[in-house]
Amino acid sequence: MSWWKEQSSATRAGVLIGALCLGMILIVAIAGMMAPDNTQSGAESIEDSSGATETGSGVKVEDLHVVAEGYGSYSVKGKITPLSDFSYLEMHLKWYDSEGNLLQDNPLAWNINDARTGQAVKFSAVDYIDTGTPSKVEVLIFSDSFSGDESSAIYRTTLKV
Repeated sequence: MSWWKEQSSATRAGVLIGALCLGMILIVAIAGMMAPDNTQSGAESIEDSSGATETGSGVKVEDLHVVAEGYGSYSVKGKITPLSDFSYLEMHLKWYDSEGNLLQDNPLAWNINDARTGQAVKFSAVDYIDTGTPSKVEVLIFSDSFSGDESSAIYRTTLKV
């Protein structure tokens, strides 16, 4: 306590202000670490007025379309832009006929490592369907490799073929 009494009032004020600032920084940092992570929530797609499809998951998918390449070959093409950094993204395609029967299930149609915020990536995922004619394809994007649980998809939409 003798050190504190020896200090001038200006030094005391500086120390108190510094301690208060440090305390506020610590409170904000702790609150930030304890806040829920919303980057994985909401896997359902929402179309905006520009035709881009986006989710609350941190990815923006644009110009998503299916191309019949001929002889049972189909491509799903588009552009994906991460709204936050992902160490890994993969696309799962499920093809259905007009009666709703599953024709083809491709759990690894497309993938990318180190997807960075704002870095748009054009993709083309090709599948060969040899058991019928698809009428729709379900597109699922995951941030974990070989995810078998569809509820963990960060993006999901269905396209007509």
